[in-house]
Amino acid sequence: MAKQNVKVPFGYEPPKSRESERGSLWVYDSFADYSLQELQPLLRLAEERSIAKLVFYPLHEETVRRMEKEPVEPYYRRVDALEALLDEAESGVDWTIERFEGKRKKYTPMDTAFRFLEEKYASPYFVYVSAAMAGRLAGYESFEPWIKKVRMFIAGGSGEFYSAHPMLQKHSNRWERV
Repeated sequence: MAKQNVKVPFGYEPPKSRESERGSLWVYDSFADYSLQELQPLLRLAEERSIAKLVFYPLHEETVRRMEKEPVEPYYRRVDALEALLDEAESGVDWTIERFEGKRKKYTPMDTAFRFLEEKYASPYFVYVSAAMAGRLAGYESFEPWIKKVRMFIAGGSGEFYSAHPMLQKHSNRWERV
């Protein structure tokens, strides 16, 4: 294919606003009983790290039931509550709520969810999870290949929890506590 020349005015510089922003931050959680106090540090983190896209990935109740063994509100109620919280927060961060699990209406393994997010959103990839969710994800067989592709931000919890799981200990350079 032949190279095409493009004419631009003298002194033209391409816009650099998107250069400073990079990647996508996936928030992988059930968002049950999520509050504005939990959301504010997350939005602040996305602004500080110059994340281009903040992707909220609410888990379907079947996924939550298999992971946590606890009942949870229906998916659509949690999504509506999360959307109301995000509107209330009024942040300058570009965010979206990914409704992939709502369309599937069944259990979705972490590997499938992450593959879907990887295909849809720009790299580099960051995953924001709670301390309890980090422990659950580290227990899955597909965790090791994914921790090499993504960088994890783990919210809350104590230091002893992180050292408890050998996979988190092994890949301690790929996650940080926020």
